[in-house]
Amino acid sequence: MPLLRVTHQAGAFTDTQKVQLAEALTHAILVAEIGNDNPTARSLAYVIFQEIDPKTSWFVGGKLQETAPQGGYFIFDVVYPFGAADQAAKTQLHKDINDIVARVLNVDGTFPNRAGDWVLIHEITEGNWGVSGQTMNIKDIHAVTQGSPERLDYFVPLLAAQKRLHEAHGYPVGAPGSGQ
Repeated sequence: MPLLRVTHQAGAFTDTQKVQLAEALTHAILVAEIGNDNPTARSLAYVIFQEIDPKTSWFVGGKLQETAPQGGYFIFDVVYPFGAADQAAKTQLHKDINDIVARVLNVDGTFPNRAGDWVLIHEITEGNWGVSGQTMNIKDIHAVTQGSPERLDYFVPLLAAQKRLHEAHGYPVGAPGSGQ
């Protein structure tokens, strides 16, 4: 159930490029979160483009950026549950998003040429993801999205360790991130 918000200057993408980006980015965020891309997970994966007026609202270094450099400035906010992906999957997602944008826009994707693109991964702690009036944890989301079984080998012990950490430090029962 990943969410990806792409914040960009208005006019940075054509409609065709948005379609290409949405398709490729959906695949990348699903592989990063649940370890595979499948029809059920796709039905729950959101990619939202948020346009910002560069003439009034996009500042870099304190200065209005009315015109973007070739390839533009982009902020990719990826949101998924805590424990969904290990660091290797996150690092791969950073690379995949860069490569997708470079390919679709036909620009050089190497650093520092793409230094204006930021990929920010926000992990929602256990107890803070709700769907249809229900609190969902990573196990629920993994089951609903038909995630790869290998992911269980990562997040089950991670969440158990986090719960032990909370207990050892006296977090109150029901504190965010203490597990269920």
